[in-house]
Amino acid sequence: MSAQGAGNRRILVVDDNPAIHEDFRKILCPPQVSAELDAMEATLFGTAQVAVPTPQGFEVDSAYQGGEAVEKVRAAVAAKRPYALAFVDIRMPPGLDGVETVARLWKEDADVQVVLCSAYADYSWEEMTQKLGLSQRLLILRKPFDNIEVRQLAHALTEKWELLRQSHERMEDLARAVEQANARLRDEMEEKARLEVRLAQSQRLEALGRLSAGLAHEINNPLSVIMASVGFLRSELDAGASDRPPDTEELREVCSDALVGAERILRLVNDFRLFSRLDGQPQGPVDLNEVLEHTMMAASSKLGPHVRVVRDFQQLPPVWGSEQGLEQVFLGLLDNAGHALRKGQPAEPTVRITARLRDDDSVGVEVVDNGCGIAPEHLTRIFDPFFTTRSPGEGTGLGLSICHGIVTGFGGELSVESTPGQGATFRVKLPRSTEPAEKSSAEP
Repeated sequence: MSAQGAGNRRILVVDDNPAIHEDFRKILCPPQVSAELDAMEATLFGTAQVAVPTPQGFEVDSAYQGGEAVEKVRAAVAAKRPYALAFVDIRMPPGLDGVETVARLWKEDADVQVVLCSAYADYSWEEMTQKLGLSQRLLILRKPFDNIEVRQLAHALTEKWELLRQSHERMEDLARAVEQANARLRDEMEEKARLEVRLAQSQRLEALGRLSAGLAHEINNPLSVIMASVGFLRSELDAGASDRPPDTEELREVCSDALVGAERILRLVNDFRLFSRLDGQPQGPVDLNEVLEHTMMAASSKLGPHVRVVRDFQQLPPVWGSEQGLEQVFLGLLDNAGHALRKGQPAEPTVRITARLRDDDSVGVEVVDNGCGIAPEHLTRIFDPFFTTRSPGEGTGLGLSICHGIVTGFGGELSVESTPGQGATFRVKLPRSTEPAEKSSAEP
């Protein structure tokens, strides 16, 4: 809807009496006094020309039946020149009465203001509201009406229509602004998603590069020992063919070195195979208390007889995971604790294992040692594949990476806190299972 100059002044009079239409025009369209007559009066009578404000008129159209009024309102809306106000007589035989006409007008233009005019009580207020509903767009005017009252209603209701139009435009502007903001937000989210995909791909490539470099480095060292040992064995065998007796003790040492190197490669390949198959482990409800007990028995040889082990286990609900995977995790963490104790050599080497039901309904397990601790610059890389602070030959650098991959694969979390010289705390958070755990077949 476009503004009509100073506002929409278009009014439709709906009445079957032609005289009523003339009355409305006299009231709403006062004659305009021309500027030429004003100038002539000032010349003839010598009076000063005073600018008298001319009352602003309305554009009045007529319809003599309800059906005609509906057609005029429909055409006005289509031409984008809607009526702001309609004065509708309540009695217009033989066609639609005023109430039915108003109901149809509002179907064509919901914003048009209406004044129902009547000298008779054809409808009670209750009947009118039942047909038209309670609406701020409807006023009642009793005949015979006062001229000033009609003019006041026309000014007030056309101004109300204009304010309603401005409100609609403002809401449309706000809706467009919201839609534009939503579109920008969707574009930003899509761009963020694309960047996250690219970042994930970049990180996977970076991880693959580190894996390849680490694997090549770890395999190269024992492979060099094996090749040197096998080369020496071959040279000794060639020398034996020329009747020079070989040194059997030296050959045994060379064979032992080759076997150590081969075992290291085998361990590395097995660890790498486990690392690459973390997602394939079957998962289900697991009795964590039973897993921890089995792990503690298996880890006693890794920790050694001089380490004091403190257990603090609650009776825990089943967790989601796999027995084999969780035993691998806790064996890896206890092996790491044993290495830290041997390296730190505290006066009373201690490992504390606690298992608790957390406030967020998950299950938490902590493995705490008082060993050498972890340097701050190493904490951010402690779960990276092939990262290790151990001496060459002591580990592959995949142990904690495997533990981290297993725990996160079960929907849990693995984190670490440490202060150099004061030990380390590894925290495992596991999701609680909604199903009961099956009893182990190893139980009697």
